[in-house]
Amino acid sequence: MQSRRETQHHTVVVVDVEGFGDRGRTNLHQRAVRDGLYQVVEKAFGTAGVHWDRCYHEDRGDALFILAPGSVDKAVFVETVPPLLVTALRVHNDTHPDAQRIRLRMALHAGEVHYDEHGVTSSSLTLAFRLNEAPPLKAALAASPGVLALITSNWFFEDVVRHTPGAAPATWRPVEVTVKETTTTGWITLPDHPYPPGPVVMTSWSPPAVRSADRGGAAVPRQLPSAVRDFTGRAEHLAALDTQLPSQSDAGDGRASAVVISAVDGTAGIGKTALALFWAHRVQHRFPDGTLHVNLRGYGPGAPATPGEVLEQFLRTLDVPPQRIPADVEGQSALFRSSMAGRRMLLVLDNANHPDQIRPLLPGAAGCMVLATSRASLTGLVVTEAAYRLTLDLLTSPEAHNLVTSVIGAGRAAAEPGAVDELVRLCARLPLALRIAASRIATHPHTTVADIVSELADDHARLDALSHGGDERAAVRAVFDWSYRRLPAEQARLFRRLGLHAGPEMSVQVAAATAGLDLPVARRLLDALADSHLIESVARDRYRFHDLLHAYAAERAEHDDAAEDRDHVHRTLLEWYAHHGREAHRVILSDSADWHAAAAVDTHARPEITFSGPDDAWTWVTFETANVIATLRAAAPYGSSQLVMLLADISVGPLLLGARWADAFDACRLGLATARRIGDRTSEYHLLQRLGMTHRNVAQWQEAVDAFQEALVLARELGDPWLQAENLGQLGLTCAERGEYAEAGEYLRAALPLSPGAQQGNLESHIEFTLSAVCTGLGDYEEALRHAERSLELLRQSGSRDVEAYVLHHMAKAKQGLGAHAEAIELCERALIIETRHRDPRNHAFILDTLGTSLAYIGETARAIAYWREALAILDEFGYHSAPELRARLHALETGGSGQGL
Repeated sequence: MQSRRETQHHTVVVVDVEGFGDRGRTNLHQRAVRDGLYQVVEKAFGTAGVHWDRCYHEDRGDALFILAPGSVDKAVFVETVPPLLVTALRVHNDTHPDAQRIRLRMALHAGEVHYDEHGVTSSSLTLAFRLNEAPPLKAALAASPGVLALITSNWFFEDVVRHTPGAAPATWRPVEVTVKETTTTGWITLPDHPYPPGPVVMTSWSPPAVRSADRGGAAVPRQLPSAVRDFTGRAEHLAALDTQLPSQSDAGDGRASAVVISAVDGTAGIGKTALALFWAHRVQHRFPDGTLHVNLRGYGPGAPATPGEVLEQFLRTLDVPPQRIPADVEGQSALFRSSMAGRRMLLVLDNANHPDQIRPLLPGAAGCMVLATSRASLTGLVVTEAAYRLTLDLLTSPEAHNLVTSVIGAGRAAAEPGAVDELVRLCARLPLALRIAASRIATHPHTTVADIVSELADDHARLDALSHGGDERAAVRAVFDWSYRRLPAEQARLFRRLGLHAGPEMSVQVAAATAGLDLPVARRLLDALADSHLIESVARDRYRFHDLLHAYAAERAEHDDAAEDRDHVHRTLLEWYAHHGREAHRVILSDSADWHAAAAVDTHARPEITFSGPDDAWTWVTFETANVIATLRAAAPYGSSQLVMLLADISVGPLLLGARWADAFDACRLGLATARRIGDRTSEYHLLQRLGMTHRNVAQWQEAVDAFQEALVLARELGDPWLQAENLGQLGLTCAERGEYAEAGEYLRAALPLSPGAQQGNLESHIEFTLSAVCTGLGDYEEALRHAERSLELLRQSGSRDVEAYVLHHMAKAKQGLGAHAEAIELCERALIIETRHRDPRNHAFILDTLGTSLAYIGETARAIAYWREALAILDEFGYHSAPELRARLHALETGGSGQGL
């Protein structure tokens, strides 16, 4: 202990625990934190060679100050102690729960300290405490993922840090410190998350508080609000903004003439402000003349800020006397540009709603930089001011998980990993939603992640769950409201109509249909909504919603539109998809005959899509399948029953051809539920037929037979011979594919007397070529050939060629059984011309298989292998159950088999 009333030179160290008094910390937690504080500091000092018992120290509750002897090398405190503190803090934090974890602010100064009977006092000690309380230091730690932020006085930096290479002086940043009576310069470093080296720090920097006489010695403005403590991800975006920084030589050297403008845009809640502030705090040392910040209130409660009021605020900040500020915006803007001349300043213009709100605020000084944020795209600034545009997307899944973990703590996140995954999904990786949900968990110790997930799982209540504490800025719905209420009426109406579209994407055509618009008008309005980041353009003429915005748009439609208007939209969607589904099916199968389907309802579509051929129709089916199923799910409970059944029935054919089994099952079951609800037996029959076909395609033989048997009962009740024949034919085909040829023959022969007739020619043809397959399976190849030839004759009489490839294939199988391989090969080649891969992939693969088999028999092994490989690739791609059997035959042929008996 020092003697009474003496003065000694010391290095002054102040350490303070971040968030010591947080509500989440109980008295027990705080005691554990204080114990941890002493342990990590004592350990770091001791390991660095600074003997704890030779230091004077006092406890300040959540802080601690230490006076180290003047004989200790001061470089130790910036070169050795900080990394040791970081290591000790990490060890502590890894072994303690969230509420007992520690992050520290540390301040360093040196000077004379006076001892008396009351303790110690000195201006040096006071300065160290003021540095430790500096807002820039708090903001730096809040924005850092690390555990320590260190600040020194300007004197300590100039006399110690600058001359200590091990302290990495180029990674320190100057800040202005204004706390109580103290205004000075401090230097900040983040030992475990350092700033990028900045050579300018070591060469051309001068303290920002120093002002030439013509500026009246005014303090440098540093107006940035605090950055968020747990900012996560966005590394690519931060790096992109770094590339836009003006070089240190831009101001005053005559080589640069324009201010640098960067515009960050993105949807509501995407994290634009958080990114802008985090980045601005990282780089504001590059702007020694200050940082200006304003919330332009482009989206939010109250009226947007006018350029005039912002310019007056800025001019006052730059010490322009009120009497010199012009009354008009043009004059204010000119004076602002003049006042900024020769300065290097950063302007953060947050939450703009239009380029015109920003343009008067742009300085003309080279070396300055403007960072603007907006929910609008600010394309005008890109075009006329050459602004650099940066659009934020949703967080990646790892970034979203990291954000949740940083808010609720690693322990709670690790305890419920599955619930955290679901939370990320339900919040759609939107930063605001994630932060709100995680904050509700963090502030309620007894609330689990699963509790919040349960609330969010209710689609109708999800937006209610994403609010916190009655603060509009912490409520997803309110934040979306601010964007929606600024839309012109025609954009708002289309936004609501799109909310009723249940699918994941929408084409410009379907958007036009929902709102009764011409295509050019729909395209213009969609682009405007995309510019406002209320929808997203994903490809030419295709758009999608962010999940939470989709829920919000549907909610607005429920609230703002009459029930009959919403019903009309649902009917329009059903009719539009049914019309184009039927047309796509017709084009893909090249069938000019009217397709017998459930619920024979006339459909009309405006605007109408014309398919140029099967490939074009397949592209439409591929893009729209998810939308069709989603539309069925949304409309089935209350939409037009006839249209629901029609769309369900129409959808199954293309879905089966594309091996979209799960979607086909969904369509069947949704349609069936509607048919049974209204008692439509005919439609129920057709949808049971589709269900049986779907089961058969995935080799669920018994389920297929059950569905067909149930449909057969309905066909007999309806007294329709055609339906009975069709159904018996399907039962026969199912048994044949299962290898039960005798039973298949019974069903098919029972169907034949019911099928003849001009209108049933195609059905009789189908039954005949299926009988051909049965006879081939039984080894009766002559009879198989007779049935195939009869099938081909019936097809030609009806004028239809929709199944001609099937018939030629069965003729080839019969010829193959008879040993006529040359004829079988010729028939397969003819069939392949008709049956393209895109028309029916499975049948195309079967024909290739048969062709390869005959080639193997005649010794053309290389060609056989090539065709089998092609067939196997198709079967594997679509997951057909016959792939393993072909793979075995192919392997045998490739490894030396002759092909005989394969």
